[in-house]
Amino acid sequence: MECWACSKRKSLQYSLLMLMMIHILVAGHTQGDCVEEERKALLEIKASLMKSYDSEIDKFLPTWVDYGSGTPGDGGNNCCDWERINCSTTTGHVTELSLYNLRGAKDVYMDNESKLWPLNVSLFLHFNELTSLNLSDNFLDKEFIKTGLERLSSLKKLEVLDLSGNRDIDNDILPSLKTLASLKVLDLSHTSLNGNFPTNEFAALENLEMLDLSDCGFNGTFEIPGSERVSVLKKLKTLNVAGNKFNESIIRSLNTLSLLTSLDLSHSLMSGPFPAQEFAALENLETLDLSYCGFSGTFEIQGSERDVILRKLKTLNLAYNRFNESVITSLSILSSLTNLDLSYNQMSGSFPAQELSHLTNLEELDLSETELNSAPNIQACKTLLKLKRLKSINLSDNNFNKSIISCLSALPSLKILDLSHSFSWGSSFPVQEIFTLPDLEVLFLRDNGFNGTIPMEAFASFHHLEMLDLSGNSFVGIIPSAIPALSSLRAVSFAYNYLNGSLSDHGLCELKNLHELELSGNMLHGTLPQCLKNLSSLKLLDISSNQFSGILKPSLIANLTSLEYIDFSHNKFEGSFSFSSLSNHIKLEVVRFRSDNDKFEVETEEPIGWIPMFQLEILELSNCNMKMPKGHVIPGFLVHQHKLRLLDMSQNSLEGHFPNWLVKNNTYLEGLVLRNNLFVGMPLYRNANMLELDMSGNGMIGTLPDDIPKFFPNMGHLNLSMNSLSGVIPSSVGELSELVMLDLSDNELSGEIPKGFFTKKSSLMILKLSKNKLHGQVLSGNLTWGSLYLVYLDSNHFTGKIGNKSNKETHESLSVLDISNNLFTGIIPDWISNMSSLSELVVRNNSFQGPFPCGAAPFSFLDISHNSFSGPIPSCLNLQDMEHLLLGSNKFIGSIPKSFRNLTQVLTLDIGDNSLSGRIPTFLGELSTLRILLLRKNNLSDSIPKQLCQLSKVSLLDLSGNSLSGSVPSCLHNITGPTDLAFFKYVKVRYRLDSSPHYGSILLGMHPIYLNSEVLETQDEIQYTTKRLFLSYKGGILDYMTGLDLSSNKLTGEIPQELGGLSQIRALNLSHNQLTGPIPASFSNLANIESLDLSSNSLTGKVPSELIQINFLSFFDVSHNNLSGRLPEMKGQFSTFTKASYQGNPLLCGPPLDNRCITQSQASKEEKRTEKWYDIDMTCFYGSSSSTCVVFLLGFFALLYINPYWRRWWLNSVEEFRRLFPTADASSILLHLSVRQLVLHLPQIGRHVWCFFNLLRWRFTSIQKLYEQSVFILPLIIKFQVVEVLISTTFKTVVFENQRQHPKCRYVHATLEKNTDITHHSGGTWSG
Repeated sequence: MECWACSKRKSLQYSLLMLMMIHILVAGHTQGDCVEEERKALLEIKASLMKSYDSEIDKFLPTWVDYGSGTPGDGGNNCCDWERINCSTTTGHVTELSLYNLRGAKDVYMDNESKLWPLNVSLFLHFNELTSLNLSDNFLDKEFIKTGLERLSSLKKLEVLDLSGNRDIDNDILPSLKTLASLKVLDLSHTSLNGNFPTNEFAALENLEMLDLSDCGFNGTFEIPGSERVSVLKKLKTLNVAGNKFNESIIRSLNTLSLLTSLDLSHSLMSGPFPAQEFAALENLETLDLSYCGFSGTFEIQGSERDVILRKLKTLNLAYNRFNESVITSLSILSSLTNLDLSYNQMSGSFPAQELSHLTNLEELDLSETELNSAPNIQACKTLLKLKRLKSINLSDNNFNKSIISCLSALPSLKILDLSHSFSWGSSFPVQEIFTLPDLEVLFLRDNGFNGTIPMEAFASFHHLEMLDLSGNSFVGIIPSAIPALSSLRAVSFAYNYLNGSLSDHGLCELKNLHELELSGNMLHGTLPQCLKNLSSLKLLDISSNQFSGILKPSLIANLTSLEYIDFSHNKFEGSFSFSSLSNHIKLEVVRFRSDNDKFEVETEEPIGWIPMFQLEILELSNCNMKMPKGHVIPGFLVHQHKLRLLDMSQNSLEGHFPNWLVKNNTYLEGLVLRNNLFVGMPLYRNANMLELDMSGNGMIGTLPDDIPKFFPNMGHLNLSMNSLSGVIPSSVGELSELVMLDLSDNELSGEIPKGFFTKKSSLMILKLSKNKLHGQVLSGNLTWGSLYLVYLDSNHFTGKIGNKSNKETHESLSVLDISNNLFTGIIPDWISNMSSLSELVVRNNSFQGPFPCGAAPFSFLDISHNSFSGPIPSCLNLQDMEHLLLGSNKFIGSIPKSFRNLTQVLTLDIGDNSLSGRIPTFLGELSTLRILLLRKNNLSDSIPKQLCQLSKVSLLDLSGNSLSGSVPSCLHNITGPTDLAFFKYVKVRYRLDSSPHYGSILLGMHPIYLNSEVLETQDEIQYTTKRLFLSYKGGILDYMTGLDLSSNKLTGEIPQELGGLSQIRALNLSHNQLTGPIPASFSNLANIESLDLSSNSLTGKVPSELIQINFLSFFDVSHNNLSGRLPEMKGQFSTFTKASYQGNPLLCGPPLDNRCITQSQASKEEKRTEKWYDIDMTCFYGSSSSTCVVFLLGFFALLYINPYWRRWWLNSVEEFRRLFPTADASSILLHLSVRQLVLHLPQIGRHVWCFFNLLRWRFTSIQKLYEQSVFILPLIIKFQVVEVLISTTFKTVVFENQRQHPKCRYVHATLEKNTDITHHSGGTWSG
């Protein structure tokens, strides 16, 4: 029995062996030898293609080569081995031709007929057994139709015809289609078909099973006449009419297509509630796509039809409509549903757990971006247990509370969960809501802002977890050492958190199954652990934007031969990295090294002649200090690369002519970034795939090539800025139909702008021609902006007035217009202020005049400074979104408008250098976002409102050059300054690499690879005085400037001590006011101040010695005050200040002044000498004056009493006055007599007084010199005796001698006439 069994087993083994051999023989002959007639026809097809595009033989279909005569099977002439061809395994006849996108270009919308392919249909009539013909995306022209498309009907086996993406094909093709009765699959999508649906033409295609007419121009409905309703397209199973303009009535017209299983009506023009009853006849429908259709409300199915409508439907896509929360209740009858997409609808409220529980067959559910905001109660959550087949749920971009996590734990079979951006930002991770999903494999929690440390305990139960994405949160601390517990992990992302610390030898290194590791955008530091080389399965490694340091050892990377994607950019690596260590990485596709320092070098040339095994698609080696040997321009290994799509070698000081062979070898190259090198010219080799060329900052000279469109016909982004290019801009550049961005700024270009830039046909969106020598009246006439979005024409020599907007302009896209620093004149037309898309307008420094027009344009940036605009500031502007408003240096009058109260988003407000008047409005203090406020050089008056102290974020406040009075508000110390950057931003223009699919990774696979082109956004430019220099400041520097300027006003009182609390301020100017009192010692707390100007006031006291503690003070001016005492020591910054900082303060002494200060020992010996003998004691002065008046009156009355003559004369005078004025009282009489005597004797009295004071001044000058010589000799009493003698002798001279004849009076008068300012001559001290 056993032997029989053994024999039977051997027999069976022999039989199986024979079958395997036969199978191998058959399989080895998968492609038969092609038919000679068909081989020649294929070569004719290639010849037709080459003739159309006048390109090199190897450019298209390189394997289609005629080696002359040969025998079948020799491999030379066997066309079945050629690319894009399938042959019958038995007959050798060609059965499939996949000739799609033969040019490999992304120019399906080209309309230049010279670039279209006039293919002759007759070439395909040789392929009798052809079943599939794909000619999509080949720019076929109408000649293809005219050569007799109907003749393809002779190909009886032709079942598949794909003509999609040929935009020149239109309705003329429809009659020819009638004859192709054998077709089962027809694809005419992305063509120029239009009008009503061509029912009659498709009636003959009775075998058609799949029809794709998406993205054509059909509209209206899909009408089938009565008698034909049963026969037309009766076998059709798949219909795609997405992206047309059909309305909801098309659904009713489709009722006859009873075999339809898949229907795509997305992107149609529908509205209202979902017409479910219209689908009653489509009982076999399994897949329905109604996304982007405009439906709203709910999804109602009425009465008896509830159980039959769409009962077989498995996949339903209702995304991007306006359905409300009741839609899920209506869908509960669709019990066969396995896939449901309701994303981007308006289903506010809690997660509809109970409603979903009826869809028991559901496997995939997408409720992302549906405005859900809470979790249901516990009972409703328990109903989710019914969804036993649900494996994937997407709830991203909602706003749940934390209890949603425990609710979802009721799903028994869930494997994929996406809760990205679904919680309130900045909350802690809900550790208490522990997941209990034992089968979970994929968990997305990115972009929630969770803080704290990474909660490994929350993931401990996920033994099958393969992907964990925690990127875009706020986690801190180190990467948990317990992460090896998740041993099934294949992909993990902690990117863009705040993780710090170094990578240990344990933890991540123990995840042996790890395929993808993303740690970018953190603060991790230290060296990379060598244990990473043990992750042999690793395909993606991204550690960019951290602080890793040390030497990047080649041995670490050399062992990771499975790598496909590496990104080590933006770290602190040092030393040299040998690129040849990657030579054996066969699968490597993406390499990114973007260095931020000069200590890291990528060595590409050692060992000499090394050959890479990889074929890269993306290579970025920016700022990597690559050193090329003599005769080499770029790395030598690139000669072996043929699949590059993006190459970035910017900032490497590479020099010479860029080699054309690199462009020739890499026909799919889309992006070439070579900025900031020393290349002398741009590559000139035809590449239809090239989308971006950036050669900015290379110092190229010469003119722009005229034939750029010939070499790069589909160029999308061209940046040649910051070179030395001259000459005119060739008009051919305006013919680049795909050009989206053109940057030729910072060159020496002249001439006028090509008219092609300003046409409706142009695709140009970003035009930057700043800082050239271009001229002409570029904005005159009727303007057509086309697709232009950002336009920078600043800093040229453009002239003329702004013309009218073209009446044909129906679409407004212009968002930014910068024409500053030109020679434009006239007024700003009204249409500019009324452009609904214009958000930024910069006309700075031109010669515009008149009033600025009102309008509704949503300006966020408006700079009209340095013109001649006049009248009041317009109060009718749309200020709702205004962030930067610069109106300075014009001729505006009136007061600051009340409409400025609406500047709730403003960052910069400049209305200085005008003729505004009135008070500073208090509501300016309510503009809480304000960073810069400039009101200088107007006619503003009254006091500084204390409400300005509420502007806590202000960094620059300039109120100088007005007529402001009152004191300096002490509350200004509340202005603490900004804490974030607001003036340094870039606009990143991003676009996809569309010609090939995105990088296929778990983490990045959902995101296509983009090219980035940075365009600096419109920048603030303001003028501010610091260190006595009135300069312009622009852009990011404004984030670091802080200053307060109250100079040239009429401010009084003392400087508040509280201003010393402005610790962040860099410039403080209080000069040219009427401030008094001392310099606050608290100014020593101004730790960051660089410029302090207190000149031209009436400040007294000393210069505080504490100020020498200020380390950054480079400008200090206290000149022209009344300061006194010793200056601070010449230490630190004070050692750099000269006499000019202190001039006009005669009582200051010490270096750098010439005035020496009395030492301490001298002061103790001569204490009395410290007081000037000519100083006035005010108490003694008032006492002596009063005593003199009393003595005079007593002497006057004593004289009347003693001398009878004077008494008689006095009494007669009184009687005479009474006779003349009988009503006068005694006081009036006395006053009259005194005045009368004063008037009669006034000339004589005046002469006496004049002589007295002249002699006194002369003798004081003399005695001053005597005093200075005898200051340390004469006793103090002698000095007083000298003064007494001086005054008495002078008085006697004046009283007893006639001043006219007195020689001393005449001498003093003559002397004083020659030297009229003795006080000035003596140092300014005598006036005291």
